[in-house]
Amino acid sequence: MDKVNTTSEVAATSDFFETWISDEVLLVITVVNYVILSGTISFLGVIFNIVNVAIFVKLGFSDTTNISFLSLSLADGGVVLMLVGYSILYNPLVVEAVSIMEVIKSVSYIVFGWPYACFSRVAGCMTAFITVERFLCVSAPLKVKAIITRSRTITMAVTCFFVLFASIIPVFISSSLGMKFDPIYNQTHVGLMFTNNAASLQEISLTFNVVVQLGVFCIVVVFTVALIRSFVRKTEWRSAATKQSNVRENKMIKMVILISVVFIILSIPGVVATFLMMFIPEYNIAGRYRNIYIASFSTFFPIGAINSTVNFFIFLDMSTKYRQMFLTMFNLKSWKPKEKKIVQRQIYKDSPKNSKQEK
Repeated sequence: MDKVNTTSEVAATSDFFETWISDEVLLVITVVNYVILSGTISFLGVIFNIVNVAIFVKLGFSDTTNISFLSLSLADGGVVLMLVGYSILYNPLVVEAVSIMEVIKSVSYIVFGWPYACFSRVAGCMTAFITVERFLCVSAPLKVKAIITRSRTITMAVTCFFVLFASIIPVFISSSLGMKFDPIYNQTHVGLMFTNNAASLQEISLTFNVVVQLGVFCIVVVFTVALIRSFVRKTEWRSAATKQSNVRENKMIKMVILISVVFIILSIPGVVATFLMMFIPEYNIAGRYRNIYIASFSTFFPIGAINSTVNFFIFLDMSTKYRQMFLTMFNLKSWKPKEKKIVQRQIYKDSPKNSKQEK
């Protein structure tokens, strides 16, 4: 009798979560998160990351950090671009025109969902690489230039993009958009079509992305803590003779620490969702709890948009070279006039054209 009661309670709980968020409630949640919050932030994020890319290209690639920040900006740009796609798709006008929510869910999943995940993982990998690079600059300053070279940095960035996008090939092999009959609406409409081995193939992509996400998160946490400890320790014994040269280095370290800390804080919800997907089999796009899955992930999108947009303000506030180049590009006056001449000399010194002349 107890077993029967327990089974009934579990079934009732399962049914509750299955119907907890109706399609109507889901529409309201997704409109707020995708269109209003994520859409607005992501639109600005696209603009800001375009500015980031333009500035780091102009600053040149003599410094490996510029290459890393450029790669991070490209990945962040991809993230917010996918989120703009979501915001358009879930716009009430589009939803009303389509009239069938299943179509919106299917298209968003296959067209924007997985590419968004890939760009997010690339951004995470580049954040981890930047954190490790800066840790080596503090802990092994004499060896870092031999370890982190320009060619290795470029190879690392290209490999991240290639491997992570290759990892979702099984998803597109096993699922696609097609015409399917829906008994609920009693009509044929666009929907997700799965092959017989879709579950096993998609498990490959999901597992790989989960491993990358959790691995990158752990790396950033560990090396951020190590970087902070090394930075605090080294600042205690640095002599006054090297104080001026250390000012720029200290600002760079503080900037990387801030970028890493922001990444850690804003990545926590996504990590939690990943564990839910691992331990609750029905918590996915095709499972019984698909509405909860979509609703919860929609709340992570504004967070992801912030994570991929905020670096612009960090660069602008903490990087003297970036700020000066930004002001020059848009013909704005510096609010820190004392640094203007110093930065102009440094930009000229680091420019590729001047480097060739010196050689």
